[in-house]
Amino acid sequence: MAAQVVAPAPPAAAVPTSLPVLDRRTRIAYAVGDVPNAVKMITAGIFGFFFYTSVMGLPGSLVGLAGAIGLVWDAVIDPYIGHLSDKSRARWGRRHAFMLAGALTMGVGFWLSFSPPRGLSHWALFAWVLGSGFLVRTATSLYRVPYFALGAELSRDYDERTRITGLRGILGVLGSMAVASLSFVLFFPNRGAEDPKLDYNGYPAMGLVFGLTMTVFALVATFGTRAWAHVGRDEAAAPPAARHFVATSWDCLRNRSFRVLFATSSLFFLSVSVNATLSIHFFTYYVEITDSKALSLLKVAFYLAGFLGVLFWLRASRDMQKHRLYVMGTLSAGVVMLAVYFLMGKGNLLGTGHVGALLFCNALVGFFASTLWFVPPSLLADVVDEDELATGQRREGSFFGLFSFGQQLAGGVALIITGVLVDGFAGLVPGQAVQSAETVRRIGMLYAVLPGTLLVIAAAWAMRYKLGRREVAAIQTQLDARRAQR
Repeated sequence: MAAQVVAPAPPAAAVPTSLPVLDRRTRIAYAVGDVPNAVKMITAGIFGFFFYTSVMGLPGSLVGLAGAIGLVWDAVIDPYIGHLSDKSRARWGRRHAFMLAGALTMGVGFWLSFSPPRGLSHWALFAWVLGSGFLVRTATSLYRVPYFALGAELSRDYDERTRITGLRGILGVLGSMAVASLSFVLFFPNRGAEDPKLDYNGYPAMGLVFGLTMTVFALVATFGTRAWAHVGRDEAAAPPAARHFVATSWDCLRNRSFRVLFATSSLFFLSVSVNATLSIHFFTYYVEITDSKALSLLKVAFYLAGFLGVLFWLRASRDMQKHRLYVMGTLSAGVVMLAVYFLMGKGNLLGTGHVGALLFCNALVGFFASTLWFVPPSLLADVVDEDELATGQRREGSFFGLFSFGQQLAGGVALIITGVLVDGFAGLVPGQAVQSAETVRRIGMLYAVLPGTLLVIAAAWAMRYKLGRREVAAIQTQLDARRAQR
């Protein structure tokens, strides 16, 4: 809203008018910190739902219910952790104390989530999903919310913010590509005609290796950015209280620019979460591709194109407005997803088993969707400036906490929707290798048509975002003038 750019603000706690020099070592250390987020999102997205339904035999509705309960927990902890980190006076720094706690616990929770004892009843297995999910969600929230808030504090420059999130996106994509491709080859190697992904034994090993990977990279980011531990720290801030948290969250949601980012990013994550959750079902039943090497190639194509896409769009962002890249990437990814359903599968032009065509489509989606991996956090950093001008407060943690909650909300809703629709709409029979033709067709719809439609809607909504280079420059000028008067 225009009023947020020019409105008078109450006096704010001291914020440095200049920042320390962001050296290359710190920039890289910060960027690698996105690898744990990528590992958790990609591995859980690809294997989580398939593991518990097709390997462990748990009904999709119960997996969805566990996701719904976890969603309620996310609704509480993500914004509140961001709020606490804004106000924290911890000796380790307001962001780093939380990051360290999350880094040390996330790996254990992730391993447990893929290591349920065999032979459990449905309700006992449901309790395992719920408990291990609780631990993973808490640990990763402790880490990721302050981590993203820290990124907004590293620079106040419009384009430098994009370079920071771009490098983070590049390393996140590389981590995602390694995880998505190597997981099939290392933990589910081909064993004759049997589908290796139906073998329980690969999952605990995968959880252990990737859990350790998450912890190690999170610790590198935490210790590698320690020089920035007290940047932007508000020494005069009062201890946080619940009512202040609620008021702060509501105040953040009143920001029009933030509401647009919150809604569109949540729709994007809802879309990709549904798509990723059903990816193995789609490959196995709809396009009939089960070879582990072929599946690895499909993931490599997606993330390699995403890596090249980040490089390309970073260069393009020097000339194009960031929010226009956001709209274009969202819309294009949605259109390609829709095309996949109508081109592939039995009775369609490209039929089944066509690895090359699916490689091309995956690469296209990865290329366009890569804008969504680094542009929104850069836009959100600009929103924080807009909010500071309107309120006199620096609330990176609160904004990124709510933003993270939107993503977690989308992931939880996606799991609920997928679980209900796979059972009630598609009619999937848990643990059965062969499904009916109608079930297969509907799995294709859930994998491609539903996510593609959501992305098109998100692109239309994203056009409402109006903070461009000129508007941010005007905000920065006013903020600099205000700081100089203190």
